[in-house]
Amino acid sequence: MVGLAVAVAFVTLGVSFLFPRKYESQALVSVTVSGQVLSAQLVTSQLFANLPTPPALAQAFTQLISTRALTAALGTDRPDLIYEARFDEKKGLLTLRANGGTPAEAKQRAEKLLAIAQTNLQDRLTDAARANARSALEQARIDIKTAARILDDVRQVLRSAPRVTAAPGVAAGLEGLKVEPAIARSPSPSFTYLSLQEAQQEATLAQARARAEALEGVLNEADALRKLVGQALQVQVLAPPAEPLFPVSPRPLRWSVLAGLAVAAIGALVLLLLESPANAPRPTA
Repeated sequence: MVGLAVAVAFVTLGVSFLFPRKYESQALVSVTVSGQVLSAQLVTSQLFANLPTPPALAQAFTQLISTRALTAALGTDRPDLIYEARFDEKKGLLTLRANGGTPAEAKQRAEKLLAIAQTNLQDRLTDAARANARSALEQARIDIKTAARILDDVRQVLRSAPRVTAAPGVAAGLEGLKVEPAIARSPSPSFTYLSLQEAQQEATLAQARARAEALEGVLNEADALRKLVGQALQVQVLAPPAEPLFPVSPRPLRWSVLAGLAVAAIGALVLLLLESPANAPRPTA
């Protein structure tokens, strides 16, 4: 039994050297999304509202490895045989692995997978930010129409409103009703109130137009939107791909030891079965 186990171990050791070697390289990536991004022209809080979370972005990319979505980019019909992507939700880390026939090939494939992952994550976040920008632009256009309509109404009333001087004691009464002192103490409170309303609506209209103009600029310039997304999406490579020193397959020593132990275990089991009382010879009468 011992001799058979040793023989099988040596045979396995020899056969394992006939298998092609496979090396593996990996990259460790941290993915975070920050919504606190400001632009010189626009506060982009609306663009980065309700964005996909880092786990959602990473999980979506890991699922693409087993589909045909990345076959053209990775240059293979079966990416799952060469590439692997896993996301650890507890640690918030994305692990990218690639194998090759040589250490250099494994590193090159891992670098390709890393570049594709970074582009894919940014594209997905850009699409979400673009959708938010379109929604914000529609709201800004609605605000423009509303502010313009209210402004026209105020101006019509203001043109026909007489500048009547308030009677003595009106200011105190208006202040008692919590009217702003600037309006209550003016010679013509109604005219002053309408004038302030006109100024406020003009400011609201100007802000809505500026917001719409900035959003249109962001949507019309793809580079500007991607730049903003690049500020929000933080893909930090904690461990870049490197050339491995040892192959992951075959493992001659491990395989031979496991084969020898398996044969020894099977042999020991067979001996126990043969030596069991049920198999012992019965005495004849």
